[in-house]
Amino acid sequence: MRTVALALACVLGSSACDSEPKATPDRSGGAPAKASTTPAPAKPATTQPPAQPSEPTPAAEAPPVRKDGTIFAESELMGTRVTVNVWLPPDVEAASAGASIQAAFDEIARIESIMSEWQPDSELSRFNDAAGEPAMPLSEELTEVLARSREIAEISGGTFDPTFHGVGQLWSFRPDATPPTKAEVKAKLPLVDYRKMEIDADAKSGRLTTAGMKVGLGAIAKGYAVDRASALLVARGLPHHVVEAGGDTYARGTKGGKKWVVGIQKPGERGIVAALPSSDEAVVTSGDYQRYFEFEGKRYAHILDPKTGWPIPAERSAPSVTVVAPNATDADAFATAVAVMGPKAGMAFVESRPELEAVILDADGKTLVSSGLTDRLVYP
Repeated sequence: MRTVALALACVLGSSACDSEPKATPDRSGGAPAKASTTPAPAKPATTQPPAQPSEPTPAAEAPPVRKDGTIFAESELMGTRVTVNVWLPPDVEAASAGASIQAAFDEIARIESIMSEWQPDSELSRFNDAAGEPAMPLSEELTEVLARSREIAEISGGTFDPTFHGVGQLWSFRPDATPPTKAEVKAKLPLVDYRKMEIDADAKSGRLTTAGMKVGLGAIAKGYAVDRASALLVARGLPHHVVEAGGDTYARGTKGGKKWVVGIQKPGERGIVAALPSSDEAVVTSGDYQRYFEFEGKRYAHILDPKTGWPIPAERSAPSVTVVAPNATDADAFATAVAVMGPKAGMAFVESRPELEAVILDADGKTLVSSGLTDRLVYP
């Protein structure tokens, strides 16, 4: 499954399309209004002594509004670069928009604290630690993501499987890493089976039926966090925006009446393959080149096939998979599923799902485009 993310899908006109791709851990997974520059990572709240009555509370500093009427901000969250680009409505003050952008970053940090398998005190880690035990109560957010994860696992025939982490924990994709032994993978593989993850959405409870099982949400939680941040911005009077987290992009509304334009970046290079005018949809890109290591002359890329416990074989691996869906949660998970299927089978799967579209770059450099995007893509 996907373990890192790059800024692969970028909003044209923002710095994301003009910089080199940067590999950062995807671990699922700032400053206030002046986040239109570069907010610092969110920090836990601390108790401060009350201000003296004679000290006036300073007004929030208004972030700069760019020439195109937008406010742009970025931060580091969920192990990757997160950006928010808001078109400022005439009836909203810049300072208020800046505070809302900060609230969106805070929401992403909150989701990470619930769904990171790498934070030992997260709710997901507690869920994993209780594998083999009776069902435990779950938060509304974790219930929603686990339930949807199980549904997408079923739809995709297990090419997306949130329980992959049972074997995924054996792998590291640092440049100096070595692969686990065949015996180690074989021993852990029985722990990978989404059907052994029981979720009661009504009771908001769930369990992993077998001790040792582990769920990893790195291929869906980031998309869910993007959706939550977008919903928060809408609720605060900012219906026109783009939220992007390491290749997971959701474009809502328009920029002054024109669709947002999301670029599909060339794998590991500057420039874009194509651009997609987008409104009220998610565009999520994954790629096999993002993180890998070489050992004894063989290349091991970071996207694991949950059915084998090993990286996708080079002969059916796709350097880049972009999935377009109604929301980032689904697009994130389906991008991983399609990557595991391989270019030909993955495109056939997308064509069978009316809610999905895709652009897939295969190992030979050929670009496969789903039927619903052929008239929408803009090529440089």
